[in-house]
Amino acid sequence: MEWINNIQVLVLDMDGTLYQDESFIEPYLSYLFQGHGGNSGVSMWQREAESILAGKHTLKIGHFFSRSLKSGVEYRNGEIAGLYDWEGKKIEPSGASLDIIRDIQYIGDAWGVVGAIADYADVPASVRTQAFMSIRRDMISTLNCVKPHDGVAAALRGLKSVRHKLLMTNSPKEAAQDFVERLGLDNVFDAVIYGGNKPQGLADYLQEYINGNGIFPDQIVSIGDNAWNDLYPVKKMGGRTIWISPYETFDKEKWDLRLRTLDDLEDFLVKLEERLAVHP
Repeated sequence: MEWINNIQVLVLDMDGTLYQDESFIEPYLSYLFQGHGGNSGVSMWQREAESILAGKHTLKIGHFFSRSLKSGVEYRNGEIAGLYDWEGKKIEPSGASLDIIRDIQYIGDAWGVVGAIADYADVPASVRTQAFMSIRRDMISTLNCVKPHDGVAAALRGLKSVRHKLLMTNSPKEAAQDFVERLGLDNVFDAVIYGGNKPQGLADYLQEYINGNGIFPDQIVSIGDNAWNDLYPVKKMGGRTIWISPYETFDKEKWDLRLRTLDDLEDFLVKLEERLAVHP
């Protein structure tokens, strides 16, 4: 991994990257379905979510889900490689492409899985917004499931040899700022971007930073659990990418490094500082 000697910009996602938790899924589903036809289907959707995350469902981590087609979408080399319904039956693409299917989302983490379930069940946008804000509040308060990893926090504070540390999340500030504080990461980053509009927002931010600071793309490393949002835009511009996730993926794209746990992330950050300190 000689490439890490060259890193000057560190990009981190938050949800699923700086904390790993599944306990929010069932109460999140309860909020979604209490506001959409009652609570009777929560147990069923909980089982579906667990099946997807375990790689046993027809809908796969690393694929997309189309709201309008109600289908899983396998994407490879810039093209749709296959469409299939919730039960796994193949669907003819009929000339469809990701450029014209504008209502898709990447299934990269537990949040994406719940989002696909809400899409499939036609949960209204207003119900989804309220459910999201409610579960984010509960995760900090009653659920207490956003737990700091002291080693990661210490490693980030000790990472002095990069020029720029960026935290970017797609969650709005009102749903994410308390998470940063709970994780002990306030005042750790040079920039924290809420409502980041990834993937495009990440690409735009980094291009502006490159242009204004004399940085080359291969001096950037992005770490995240949602490959489409966190890694694809950085790899496209020539940067380095690290996928962190406890789940297996059916995305065929290759990343520079694969991490599974927060302990793995801590080890990488410590190694990064050690390597940069002797290769300034």
